[in-house]
Amino acid sequence: MKTYQNEHVGVEVDCSIHLLQQTWRGLPTSESFREGSLAILALAKRYQVKRWLIDLRTLRMFNPIDLHWYIQHWLPQADLGQKLPRPARVAIVLKDLNQFGKLGSDLVLRASGSLNESLTSRYFIGDEDARQWLLVKP
Repeated sequence: MKTYQNEHVGVEVDCSIHLLQQTWRGLPTSESFREGSLAILALAKRYQVKRWLIDLRTLRMFNPIDLHWYIQHWLPQADLGQKLPRPARVAIVLKDLNQFGKLGSDLVLRASGSLNESLTSRYFIGDEDARQWLLVKP
């Protein structure tokens, strides 16, 4: 089920397994990135998401200013240590492991991990492998 979409991100939530999948595409404007990120946060809290599949295969890149905003403003609002369920898993799907999107993801994952030590993450080339890993009990 699609639960949110703007020009640069589509989001689906599978409530039965507490999985949120976000698919980023193109070169998000700051407005689109921030609006989408806040919508994702609201859905994650509403459905007690503990599995995140972030598909960056069609993303060109994130703006470094938006990544800074994400780390400084979004992560504190997410309150990963208190409001979102533990343990949580994040699977990031890339076109290849040298993609520019990996650099931004690394920054966000390091900051997230410092807020919630039970958060685990991995990179994948295909979404099927990512889904299988997310569904394994930690």
